[in-house]
Amino acid sequence: MAGASCSGARPRVALVALGCRVSRADVDALAGELRGGFEIAREGERADLVVVNTCALTSDAESAARQAIRRAAREHPGARIVAAGCCAEVRPESLARLPRVAAVVGARSGESVAAVVAGLGGVPAVLASAGLAGFAAGPARHTRPFLKVQDGCDRRCAFCVVPAARGPSRSLPQEEALRRLALLGERHHEVVLTGVHLGGYGRDLAPRSSLEALVREAARRRLVRRLRLSSIEPGEVPLRLLRDPGAEGVLCEHFHLPLQSGSARVLRAMRRPGSARRFRRAVEAIAAAAPAACIGTDVLAGFPGESDADHRETVALLEPLPLAHLHVFPFSPRPGTPAADMPGAVPSRVVKERVRELLELSDRKWRAYLAAQVGRELEVVVERTAGGVARGTAGNYVTVGWPLAGERRGEAARVRVVGADGEECVGVRA
Repeated sequence: MAGASCSGARPRVALVALGCRVSRADVDALAGELRGGFEIAREGERADLVVVNTCALTSDAESAARQAIRRAAREHPGARIVAAGCCAEVRPESLARLPRVAAVVGARSGESVAAVVAGLGGVPAVLASAGLAGFAAGPARHTRPFLKVQDGCDRRCAFCVVPAARGPSRSLPQEEALRRLALLGERHHEVVLTGVHLGGYGRDLAPRSSLEALVREAARRRLVRRLRLSSIEPGEVPLRLLRDPGAEGVLCEHFHLPLQSGSARVLRAMRRPGSARRFRRAVEAIAAAAPAACIGTDVLAGFPGESDADHRETVALLEPLPLAHLHVFPFSPRPGTPAADMPGAVPSRVVKERVRELLELSDRKWRAYLAAQVGRELEVVVERTAGGVARGTAGNYVTVGWPLAGERRGEAARVRVVGADGEECVGVRA
């Protein structure tokens, strides 16, 4: 029965975020909208409704969306399920056919997920305003919360379905972004700024703004102690902030710059902005300004027509650069994108071998980066305390564990790194 609750009180809703940080930011915002009329389920609790915010970046992401919905149907017997997000936008029919799916709300449908959930749960109205469309704000569920300041994308990379799922680029007005950042900064040590095309922030605003201007003003007002940027294009990294005394200590020394390929020919076929040369310059510039920075990248293996020589160009570009890790994807044809119809499909066994080689390179780089942290003193936000160990994330994205000494989740601690095991660092309180 709509509105009936497993707890006998308010309806309970479980929220599942799949995919990127933007998806997680959307789910955090949704939680804020629903809190007035719903109980937000904790892990392991039965729910009356489940929202699965889906991703459509790859075929594996679509498969994960379907699996998550089926799992929700098993784990929450009798619950009504809402499929939302990017996969719900581009593959609504396939999700609507799954067990217990009561509604499908695409990322750019214009329909409020909160309003749909409220209707299914028998709650009279959405109890918190969504504010600007697509930028709802609410209490964060994480120790390092996400603030989405930009959504959508005007670029048309040949392999990417996100513009179709998310629509054109649009930005949260700067003063509103700063207001929301201040609210999060009152309760959290770190906030992560995120967006589909984060480096494009502010170009659609009047007056025009930029990501650099937003971060500089946030630092000037001291709205948050630590600010992290999610993925940003190499040509859009706000390098001047790394040399700005006013922003010193605020911007995390962690940068993720998508590359996709080191081959100029493949980059042209991908319709990617920039070049391998620009990527190299950006990485070297960051490393020069912040020698201890953690720099990561995205690499797409097996794009149609990618030859062995193209792959070798990618490896040759990445090996000598001061990168800490690689996020490696095998090419996945997305229906409706230009790349889906391109000739020259790379055999799956070849793609797997290229992915394996790139992952091995990433592992070597990550181990070397962790080893370089030994002896350093890092500021770590505590995210978990269990088994006598506190564990959290440092400003440079490294996970550190140390003997628990009364720390609580969400606090920041100074920790001296004394060792590394290839996956994370081990420390002691400084």
